[in-house]
Amino acid sequence: MSSILLKLITCLNHLLTFLLIIGVNSCKENSSKNITSNTSENNLKKSQIVSFKSPKRNEVYVCGDTIEIELSFKRNIVIDSVRFYANNDYVNTKTSGFKITSWISENAKVGQNTLKTVVFYNDSLKENNVIPVILLSDIIPKVYTYNVVNKYPHDANAFTQGLVYDNGFLFESTGRKGKSSLRKVNIETGIPVKKLDLDPQLFGEGILIFSNKIYQITYKAQIGFIYDKNTLDLIRRFDYQINEGWGLTTDGNKIFMSDGSSNIYLIDFEYFTQLGRIEVFNHKGIVANLNELEYINGKIFANILGDTKIVIIDPNTGKITGEMDLKSIVPEGFQGDMDRVLNGIAFNNENNHLFITGKYWPVLYEIEINDI
Repeated sequence: MSSILLKLITCLNHLLTFLLIIGVNSCKENSSKNITSNTSENNLKKSQIVSFKSPKRNEVYVCGDTIEIELSFKRNIVIDSVRFYANNDYVNTKTSGFKITSWISENAKVGQNTLKTVVFYNDSLKENNVIPVILLSDIIPKVYTYNVVNKYPHDANAFTQGLVYDNGFLFESTGRKGKSSLRKVNIETGIPVKKLDLDPQLFGEGILIFSNKIYQITYKAQIGFIYDKNTLDLIRRFDYQINEGWGLTTDGNKIFMSDGSSNIYLIDFEYFTQLGRIEVFNHKGIVANLNELEYINGKIFANILGDTKIVIIDPNTGKITGEMDLKSIVPEGFQGDMDRVLNGIAFNNENNHLFITGKYWPVLYEIEINDI
């Protein structure tokens, strides 16, 4: 074979290889363009095509209202169905007339409630949409009156943060760094028969009694203690995630804890972890500054910090069902003094009376609530 012919064959081979490479790259480029195009279309479908036309975010209603839900579609697309939820509870599914449905809120809790839609498209893609609404209580709180049954002495140096009655004695938690304590108090004299001082760096807060144990929380340290009820000996300490500890009570199954806001937290006994949360509202709006708590016959009684009222809360709904103004028993000269506010509720289930006191109050009242 001549050298010229050999060179010609070599050149042809190089040309074929070059053309083959160009063809492969061209296929890859076209394939990449198709993938990009499909991905872009999918992303477009997934991007908030549906939104709530009504209700508006955090729009206010009253428990029991029928809330009309209207959806807005940003562009035409084939929809298979729309599923509606309220607070993760299923409401209904629409396979036509997707834009409008409704939710009857009569069994809902007060506070923030969440409406949700899940939109299913014919290509198996779906889109979630969520919007919060606020529900006020549909109950006007009943106003209760009371009679003072007895007055007892109380330690005027006690910055009362928690109060519980048990078997003829008052158990009291006091606050302020360097002055915080846990006490078992003789009601007749106001003198502690047992007293345990807390670490000077801690600020004592609410207490409860359960299963012959006393649970005590602290203000900002996020630690609490469990004591033997009879000896006040420390059994163990525990930690919790809630930023501030204020009031504490129990229904015998779980703990209720306040943090000075409008929230009451549901806590388990074993690990002190949060199980849930109650928002507290009346018929006018949110009720904040919830402080000392006492569970009484299925309801939570709560002091409002800086107020002379005690509110009565339904723990199942967060609705305030009643209230009682104790301004007539506030010691003279204490009105308006935030260091000497009403703060102490203890229930005597033997006669359904309440023991009431406050921070630095020199007196403990025993009262009887009328028509409760």
